[in-house]
Amino acid sequence: MLNVVILYNGVLNPSGVHFGSAEIYAVLESFPDKFNDSLCMGQWRTQDHDKCVLLFLKMHSGCKLTPVLIDRIKSVIRTSPSPRRVPAYMFDTTDIPYTVNGKKIEIVVKQIVLGSNLKPSGTVANPESLRLYYKYRDIKDGKAGIPYHNSSRFCG
Repeated sequence: MLNVVILYNGVLNPSGVHFGSAEIYAVLESFPDKFNDSLCMGQWRTQDHDKCVLLFLKMHSGCKLTPVLIDRIKSVIRTSPSPRRVPAYMFDTTDIPYTVNGKKIEIVVKQIVLGSNLKPSGTVANPESLRLYYKYRDIKDGKAGIPYHNSSRFCG
């Protein structure tokens, strides 16, 4: 097991489109009544043709990530900032990992969905949240057994 203490505002690069996760987070602020947190990252494994962008949404109590909401999110991202920034997969999650200093831990979740087995360091405020992301390793292989929405052609 690895101890990881890295913070990162990830740079995403699906199909050669270079942008930061902060661009997605800014767009998502237009949905304050639907979810209260989000985590965005790229996933690229050696067997993949291209990097995919994954978007995890922590929904408000009583709200669901429905096809209608997914279409609304896609529409807003398409118009601002760009159609090429629409995440390939969107998922509902119950928790987003943070450091004890209150920063999202994108890179650790990214390493998990890429296949690493990690032991959380003492800087993770909610280490149990990391367990939620191991099931997303094989989504593109169709083996994860979890519902997802493939929302983009920019995934290989």
